[in-house]
Amino acid sequence: MMTAMRENMPLIMWILVGAFLATIVFSWGMGGFDSGSSLDGVVGRVGGHEILYDQYNRFVQNQIAQQREKDTTATTITEAQIRQIRKDVWDEMIRNRIMDAYAKRWDLVTSDEEVAWAVRNSPPNWIRQNEAFLKDGRFDLAAYEEFLRDPRSADILIAIEQDYRATLSHQKVVDRVIAPVFVTADEAWEEYQATARKYNAAIVSFLPRNYEVDTTSVTESEIRAYYTEHRADYRQPERRQLAYISIPIVATIEDSNRVVELARELVIRSQSGEDFAELAGEFSEDGGSAQQGGDLGYFTSGRMVKEFDSTCFATEPGRTVGPIITRFGAHVIKVVDRKPGAEGDSVRASHILIKWDVGPDTEERISQKAKDFTDAAKTDGWERAAATLGLEVQETDPFPKNPSGSIPGLGPLQPLMDFTFASKTGNVSYVYRTRVRGQEAYAVFQLKKIIPEAISPVADVESQIRRTLLQDKRLELARQAAQAFRARVSDANSFLAVAQTESLKVDTSGEHAPRDYNRSWGSDEEIVKSLFALEPGQISQPLGNARGVYVALLINKTESNQQQFAAQKEEILTRLRQRKQNNLYTDWLAQAKVDIGVVDKRHLYYTDY
Repeated sequence: MMTAMRENMPLIMWILVGAFLATIVFSWGMGGFDSGSSLDGVVGRVGGHEILYDQYNRFVQNQIAQQREKDTTATTITEAQIRQIRKDVWDEMIRNRIMDAYAKRWDLVTSDEEVAWAVRNSPPNWIRQNEAFLKDGRFDLAAYEEFLRDPRSADILIAIEQDYRATLSHQKVVDRVIAPVFVTADEAWEEYQATARKYNAAIVSFLPRNYEVDTTSVTESEIRAYYTEHRADYRQPERRQLAYISIPIVATIEDSNRVVELARELVIRSQSGEDFAELAGEFSEDGGSAQQGGDLGYFTSGRMVKEFDSTCFATEPGRTVGPIITRFGAHVIKVVDRKPGAEGDSVRASHILIKWDVGPDTEERISQKAKDFTDAAKTDGWERAAATLGLEVQETDPFPKNPSGSIPGLGPLQPLMDFTFASKTGNVSYVYRTRVRGQEAYAVFQLKKIIPEAISPVADVESQIRRTLLQDKRLELARQAAQAFRARVSDANSFLAVAQTESLKVDTSGEHAPRDYNRSWGSDEEIVKSLFALEPGQISQPLGNARGVYVALLINKTESNQQQFAAQKEEILTRLRQRKQNNLYTDWLAQAKVDIGVVDKRHLYYTDY
């Protein structure tokens, strides 16, 4: 193997360089910005450090290229995958900048000796997984050591060392953050009990929805008293409202004609002797059958849509016909065989489907109209531009900034959320291709209104408070009914007998652990704690939460086993420690972003991320 490695060292070097560039740390420069626009080329900031558009975009493109290499069966990379890559790259760049800042702030130095040891004894995964260092499918340390001794490895070793210097520095930051974490034996015991203890109970539920309350029983004074007591609950964060125009992306008669003409051309090509399966593989938009050369197998009459079905059963085997028009598109059909059967004749057919779709020319016209509106809105004013182009202006409901990027009537659209909360009133957005109330469209947005943070006035929340108070009254009636039922039962027999007499449904929980979801009361560890205080055959007092009130008969329970706990203790301690460390690190990183200051300007460069 060593001989082969020496002979192929130049090739191996290029493979390693390529692999390294795929995982190179973000602190390396990637050139300047040259977009030809008025933008400054800065896509974000972490503290005082700029993140250049060119740097960010090149790394995104590199990750996209890796995704294509990884998934060789996919013909294209999806928009969802690209969106996820943009998110992952951004998150990693931010994390690395923060790690660099805290390593400097905390004076965490990584020595040359530490780097050298790591390079020699703990090579990165992209080295360990490289075919040049695999023997019988496993990493060959001897081959790696030979590589390290080769003088031609110098350049790539410098790159690996720089990678490791950053990695070790960042790990020191993480180690310092999670250092305070410790887990006690009591915590491990509690964690063990949460899964080891089991209960099974018969439950009678008293649910608020089953009790009628006079809607006029809630008085104005009750509403105002509740509002005064819970005033802080009605604090609204800053909200913003958008005006927008949308131009639906819909097919024209020209698009329909284009689909039919392509199908007609394929009929002629097939009838002229071209291989139908090859044509289906190239042109059919029925993904399932296209991979099979268009083959649909055998089917009996009535299995397909009417137009398709009648054509197949009226065509002689061996013939190609079309275009056949259905709601799915235009079909080219080749009938391969026909045979009798117990349920009637069946045919075997292949088809090529050309779907009804918006053509590129149509989409370009719609897109251009949206761009024309944007230009006009910025020069002539929003309302005038809409009137001139005959576009209806709509408005979103006011909405707060939220991490999901969800906007009323539009759904998740993070770039638009970022535009909204980075803009001044009257600012006009780029053109977005998105879904507007269920319809694909090109849309342009304007920040219409900024509503400052405030406590909602009582008039705005009166109906909400009324519903809450009515629910409380229903819950009180449920509690009274549960107490009356409990007063009439004393053991398992009377529990079941009284429930049957009063037509009350008895649910059996089945074996549940304390943290398991119970279909009666949901997840409620306090209720379960009360159950475990009982002995089998005993009946609980009424147990309540926001969902309802419950009376339970404990059928049986399984308590914790100290010997089993002793055998699992170290594993539980490790699991809890890792969970605490992950939670602490996640919380620290979120706060570090606030403390250092992260500015995201990607909405100026992208309409989807």
